[in-house]
Amino acid sequence: MLNDLFSAMKAVAEAVMEDVLLYNNKSFLLPLFLIALFFLWMTEKDRKLRVVLLYLVAAIGAIFLCPLYAWIGMKIDEDIYYRVLWSLPIGILVCYSAVKLMTHFQTVVSKALVFLLAILVIVMNGDLVYTNSFHIRSVNAYHIPQQVIDVADALKLDNYKPIAVLPAELLPFFRQYTADVFTPYGRNVLEPAWNFQDELYDAMEGDRTSYDVEEVARCARSRNCAFVVLSCAKQMNGSMEEQGYFLFRFVQGYFIYMDYNYYWVFKEQGLLDADVIEAGG
Repeated sequence: MLNDLFSAMKAVAEAVMEDVLLYNNKSFLLPLFLIALFFLWMTEKDRKLRVVLLYLVAAIGAIFLCPLYAWIGMKIDEDIYYRVLWSLPIGILVCYSAVKLMTHFQTVVSKALVFLLAILVIVMNGDLVYTNSFHIRSVNAYHIPQQVIDVADALKLDNYKPIAVLPAELLPFFRQYTADVFTPYGRNVLEPAWNFQDELYDAMEGDRTSYDVEEVARCARSRNCAFVVLSCAKQMNGSMEEQGYFLFRFVQGYFIYMDYNYYWVFKEQGLLDADVIEAGG
């Protein structure tokens, strides 16, 4: 029993140290943080600052490294346990330490040298973010693909929040822009670690090259979707019109279909906008 417990705690400790090494990567970030922490521990006299910058930070670090806490956290979600490190105010601590170090010198030249040295050390610990392949030039104020905005604006109704099923590539951004359109599933379906299963998602994304229109329509109705958004990059095996849908709009490479069943109900209740009535009429 004790051997099993020891083995489990050892494995957890190794996983924690691996998280620390990966978090630090090839930089001098964590050693710089520890140096700043030690410097402030020896020099900072303000009691309130000591509580916020020293005692609290030390407590967070101790909790993160605690094998028992780490074991509980990793049981919940091992892949994101390292995010506890995000709560450490590393940038604040390092910058405040540099400023405090500058105050120990009397001459402007000495202060300037410390300032330049601090900037140099910080710069050497990072990379230019714009060289990352995931960074692209923004095309709008929301910093999301423009087609997401155009599709969302086309789906929004003034008097009702409809349910719409979307292609997978739109899901990570859609909710960042609007909450006026419901979706049967969100970006969680894209995370393999969560083992999310959904019949409608399988109908939409099961085949990378084409849609089984009949299956998509059946699953969409079972999830009360008034709108179905399909990518023009895929072929359609069948016709949405034959399934009781009409083409409401074509936006940025996406066909937006509306279910006639919902169209007549919404129309009778006065929930549809004029452009939707015109398209369905």
